[in-house]
Amino acid sequence: MLKQVVRLLMAALFVSIPYAAAAAERLPDPVKAWNNHFKTWAVVSIVVYLVVTVPLIYFVFKYKRRKKDENGAYIEGNTALEILWTIVPMIIIIMLGVQSWAVFNDLRDVPKDHIEVKAVGFMYGFEMYSPEGIMTLNELRVPVGNIKVNLSSKDVIHDFALPAFRTREDMVPGENTYLWFSAKEPGEYPVYCAEFCGSGHSSMLAKVIVMKKEDYEAWVKSKQAASSTTAALTPDVKGKELVEKLGCLGCHGIAGETKAGPALNGLIGKSEELEDGKKVVIDEAFVMEKIADPKAKPVKGFSHIMPPNALAKEDYEAIAAYLKTIK
Repeated sequence: MLKQVVRLLMAALFVSIPYAAAAAERLPDPVKAWNNHFKTWAVVSIVVYLVVTVPLIYFVFKYKRRKKDENGAYIEGNTALEILWTIVPMIIIIMLGVQSWAVFNDLRDVPKDHIEVKAVGFMYGFEMYSPEGIMTLNELRVPVGNIKVNLSSKDVIHDFALPAFRTREDMVPGENTYLWFSAKEPGEYPVYCAEFCGSGHSSMLAKVIVMKKEDYEAWVKSKQAASSTTAALTPDVKGKELVEKLGCLGCHGIAGETKAGPALNGLIGKSEELEDGKKVVIDEAFVMEKIADPKAKPVKGFSHIMPPNALAKEDYEAIAAYLKTIK
């Protein structure tokens, strides 16, 4: 009996190993690979469910008690049957396990013909960086092709999820992770955070915009031309752009509404109470300190979820200049 068990297990391994070897040799399509993997698991699950449930329903009616004093027949165990229903599920589990490992392992290898971009998560949004270093907020533009996204986080664990491309990966503070996807068709594809990260988690939405190569090149040139004129902007206009670019409006309103953080309009010159009971008047120095180190001088009534931002002195001054203009 032991020899039969060993033979069955070896058969399962020999069936599974060629699949794993074949997976390592082909260039994968993540969407197709995961779709096929899901279908395999779905079919196996349905078959197992029917094999167990149909006989169960049949036996419930066939062997139900018909008289109050009726006793069921005493049936000895069936060794062959017990071995069968132990070995068969074991074979199925081994095959599915090897297949899962093969697909996962295969899809961790990034194709050689890829371009690299970067995404940084923060409460509550994504900073996206193109290969040319262009930073956009909650919007990643890429040309058609294979894309590797290097991931990190400024504060807590987030998760960069791309359902259209069947891929997702955690963004962990202090660590670098990655995922890749194959962008074959131009279009807009949703991105969301799939790891609960705080009160604004549900609003942490973004998108990947896949463009034709010529359209992407034109977009890069337009952004580079726009950045070259930024130096000519007045401080308040530059500050407005920085506030939008850094994602400040995800947690701060500009029309008096209180979100995760205080409203920005009328903030300069306003008196606020700190958690230690002291009162301060919000001025340019206070704003600069809070942007660089949000945990410094915590304001009463607000949680400490704002990520630190290391900016140039003129950028801090520009943001303060913009805040003075919104009343």
